[in-house]
Amino acid sequence: MKNIKLVYVILLVLLGFSCETYLEEPNPNAPELLESVNNLDDTNRVLNGVYNSLFNHYVLSIEEDNFRTDIGAAKNRLTPSIGQAEHLDYYYQTVTPSTRRIEQRWGALYRGIFTANQALAALDKIEPTLSTANQVKAWNEQRAQALFFRGLYHFYAHSVFNKGAVIIRDKYESNLEFRHKDVSTSAEVIAFFRKDLEDALPYLPMPSEVTELGRVTKGAAKMILANSYLYEATEGGQKNMALIDKAITLYEELRDSYGYTLETQIDNKTLGVSKMFTTLGDFNKESIFEIPYTNTFGEELDVFNEASPSNRLAWRASHFKFGGQSFMQPAAWLIMAYENDPLDTSKSVNTITTGDGNLNTRRESLRSSNMLFLNNDLDTPIYSFPNVLNSLPAAAGSWPGLRNNTGDFVAFKKYTNHDLGLASEIATPGGVQQSGKNVVINRLSEVLLNLAECYIYKGKLQESINEINKIRDRWALMPLDLSSQMDNPGVAYDETTLMKRLMYFEKPLELSLEGHAIRVIDLRRWNIAPQRFTDLSTIYYKGVDFPRTGRRPITQALARGTNTNVSGGFISDIITVDASTVPADASTQQAQKIFQEFVGVSGNYNKNAGYLPIPNEEDINNNGYEN
Repeated sequence: MKNIKLVYVILLVLLGFSCETYLEEPNPNAPELLESVNNLDDTNRVLNGVYNSLFNHYVLSIEEDNFRTDIGAAKNRLTPSIGQAEHLDYYYQTVTPSTRRIEQRWGALYRGIFTANQALAALDKIEPTLSTANQVKAWNEQRAQALFFRGLYHFYAHSVFNKGAVIIRDKYESNLEFRHKDVSTSAEVIAFFRKDLEDALPYLPMPSEVTELGRVTKGAAKMILANSYLYEATEGGQKNMALIDKAITLYEELRDSYGYTLETQIDNKTLGVSKMFTTLGDFNKESIFEIPYTNTFGEELDVFNEASPSNRLAWRASHFKFGGQSFMQPAAWLIMAYENDPLDTSKSVNTITTGDGNLNTRRESLRSSNMLFLNNDLDTPIYSFPNVLNSLPAAAGSWPGLRNNTGDFVAFKKYTNHDLGLASEIATPGGVQQSGKNVVINRLSEVLLNLAECYIYKGKLQESINEINKIRDRWALMPLDLSSQMDNPGVAYDETTLMKRLMYFEKPLELSLEGHAIRVIDLRRWNIAPQRFTDLSTIYYKGVDFPRTGRRPITQALARGTNTNVSGGFISDIITVDASTVPADASTQQAQKIFQEFVGVSGNYNKNAGYLPIPNEEDINNNGYEN
């Protein structure tokens, strides 16, 4: 068992609710919660059950949100409509109140709220029995954690459902009859979750004071508060400067006073940043809030059992060549943006020894190497192989690189166990499907990018660029220069062009597939989603064999191995093509491996304005809710 993990106890009896609906009446044969709690040890066990609620993948819904933003592509690039069916409604923005994964997300959040309210009720029960200062201190600390989670889950629900008009559940109700409630206004929900977070702050520890890794801190609470101010301030493209000022204060405190720093140490084995998106990076120094998964117990639980303490994202994200499902594919524009991000050649980390023993510049930036599996990334070992091109599949046989006829030639890397040997990963408890790697929800890079956004609104363009360049410097990328735009040299950045750089490049490339609905919320609050999907849908791409023209030649030595045969007629790379040269006939386009992405998404997006509807399940089970 990982000794750095906080082990949470699952209290099935005390929690007493169905895994399908949080509104279902508790098991009549189980003891009533308050009868089972008599002291701080009991309340702490109930609190651990609140932490358990984080294991549910639908709390973050990373898979689903990848499909409903501009960063995710359908698994079948050439013909998305006949690809992986289970998330096409997200990709095409056609979800309805009966969409199963909406019900699961709503249920996950409100089950978390339910358990937080249980913990608060248990603490209220034992408060009169406290007799020492230490007991009072422990009581306040436990209560603060429960308040944090109740506020967090209301914030999450408010951020993605029904334009923020969701149900406030402010206390534990053991009687089903009293759980029937209608939605509150967005403003009422904001006031409620902010009060919970603010009441929690005085009693949460500083990051340096945490004695059990995984416990929430002041930093996590301030991060959620800061984001809530930024989100409200900019919803729909507005700019509420009073709220932006509040966000700035909190982000600056997180940057300057909480001990967080960007990870920069380079690992000699992977040639990547050793504590970013690796098993060694659990609870690293830039992490603010993360989920401590483990696969050292609970391996008997099914991979889709949301009580399992392991995570399935490594399996869902990794390429099928490494035993994954290749399920969460990055969009074509995102792949090309990573590959075209210019390196700062003055940084020593960008000069590496190639397979022939000579010095040369890295083919891919540190950031793209850390974020994606790329055929062109010959300089980064993965799964103990020299690189992606010269790697063996999980099954018998071998073929060069990542490729197939539908365009599955790349994969998101950050949730995979790429720093392990492939055989080692398969041999771990639960194998590839049950990863023990933590999932970071918020980290310092998000603070810096959100602060950079706020500075733009204040007209502090150089200060904004300074924050962005801290991140670019960590990846040894060419820094931004206020006097000369990256993609328009010689022309200075202004507020509009710098904001575009942040919206369409810096933030999505740094935080792709991370956090709670970051890209979903950003596209919506900036009021750019419909136009963004429309613009992307006009671009034509063509699948080609690797390597494409203009790249450094590949020899056996440079490829760090003998397997350099890249012919075979399968897509293993992409290029953009001039729309005027595209055949009109769809079947001819497919035969030539020409495709588009996000076609038709823009109109569907407008139906829900970027929000999810409240699920039918709530209407059926909650007599107080009026749809």
